[in-house]
Amino acid sequence: MTIPREDAFGIRQTINTALPEDEAIWHFRAGWNVAALNCQRDIHAPILDAYGEMLQQENDILRGVNQRIDARFREEAGGERRAGIRLREAHSTELYNYYASPAARRYLCATALDVANEYLTARPDNFPLFATQGLQRFEMAFEQFYTAYEAYQVASSEWDARYGARYGGSQPGWVAIYGTPAQQQAAGVAVTGLVPADPVVVPDQETGAAIPVIPVDDTQNRTPVVQPLPDETVVVPPAPAEDDEASE
Repeated sequence: MTIPREDAFGIRQTINTALPEDEAIWHFRAGWNVAALNCQRDIHAPILDAYGEMLQQENDILRGVNQRIDARFREEAGGERRAGIRLREAHSTELYNYYASPAARRYLCATALDVANEYLTARPDNFPLFATQGLQRFEMAFEQFYTAYEAYQVASSEWDARYGARYGGSQPGWVAIYGTPAQQQAAGVAVTGLVPADPVVVPDQETGAAIPVIPVDDTQNRTPVVQPLPDETVVVPPAPAEDDEASE
């Protein structure tokens, strides 16, 4: 996973960094759109409700923003309408992929819920300001994830330095949140559920292998299970001996 790095001023350089007002408004709309589609718990219902309300109430502002952004992309494409459309479509794909990152979904959904409830409670008098500030709130949601992930990377490196030679690296490969009952029992963890009959898969960037992905219920705590290869024996490393721990 690639985490945007901070610049000399401590600001992460993302697709939402240093945007003019029109782009900030449109990027805010895109983030809210993704949250409305991806945040599907019952508690998240206001996100979709408020998004639909916002599209209706702010239609005039959004239409003007959309027209000006279209004109900018067409200008960047040398005045060619179709080329401008292709440029904007490529940019939109990058933007929506950014917001749709599964790892940051929990943070985005929590922030979008706050934004939605505020909009439903009192429609803002100054929507461009509301949108610009809302975009910064979405960015802070991703910053929460980035910070947590970087802390995990540090902890993982420290574990590898201390125990890697004995037990192997802390990240030997993909980790699945399920396995066959026999594999889970052999690994010493409780069976948490069954593998879906037709799971969604993503390609491993290095090997091309199809990696199954299933939705994570962030209200439940589950034990990750390394998915062994077919016919591979699961080996659970022994706990460190007390004298080993005492000597470190």
